[in-house]
Amino acid sequence: MGELANAEARLEEQVEDVRELRKIVERFDMEIAARMDEIETIGGAILDLHGDLDNQIAEYDYMAVEQSTTSLRGLVKPADVLPAIDTVCLLTALRDDEAVPDLTLPLSAFENSDAGKHPRLTQEDLDREIKAALARADQRWEEIWGDDAWEDPNERESHWAEHRAEAEREAIKDRARRAAAHIEELVDYIGDTLWPDLVEAVEAGDRERAVRALSAAWAAARETEPAYKLYEVNLSAQYESSPMSLGAMGEYLSDFETWLRAPKTE
Repeated sequence: MGELANAEARLEEQVEDVRELRKIVERFDMEIAARMDEIETIGGAILDLHGDLDNQIAEYDYMAVEQSTTSLRGLVKPADVLPAIDTVCLLTALRDDEAVPDLTLPLSAFENSDAGKHPRLTQEDLDREIKAALARADQRWEEIWGDDAWEDPNERESHWAEHRAEAEREAIKDRARRAAAHIEELVDYIGDTLWPDLVEAVEAGDRERAVRALSAAWAAARETEPAYKLYEVNLSAQYESSPMSLGAMGEYLSDFETWLRAPKTE
């Protein structure tokens, strides 16, 4: 009976060990799932941000656009995202009895990185586009009105001047719209291309690929700061050219400008 009791005790110890191991694995799984949820939630927030930007740009709410770009940079900040990636990769490797990934990449590597092929746009690009648009507008005028017999040369010049002024206003508006679209392209690139790749890499336990995607996302997010400045400059030019083209925002700014210039009573 003594041997039977000892065997039973050993079996109970083994069962208890299995229970403890199962609890450890369950804790691993729970932590992995929680961290994956954090990473996937960021992707959803980026997509939501794009919807917000659509409305903000349509309403010329430049202050809200700036806040959205700031929020984007906060969402993909490596100092906040990398720990979640590393936790998933490390716990997955331990759980599955695989090689532990190298987690030594310093955060400073992200700050010095200009990784990725994110969209780029400069004022020179926009100025070339506006020059080309005006050239096309001039050509259209010549095709429609150039061969007309103008009895009064002044009338021809007046018609040309009106056409040119309208073409310039439209070109300036298009330039501001293009600058706004650039911000949206950066957000799309992160949300539609880079973040799904990052999530897939983390799920596969491929830290190196996940880090590349995060580095590219951070580089694209940093680009939203100069992109906003570009938008702000060209939206200001649109306001100066045609205040009412900014809708309610243009009316508000125009009224505010009038109030500032009005003589103040003592």
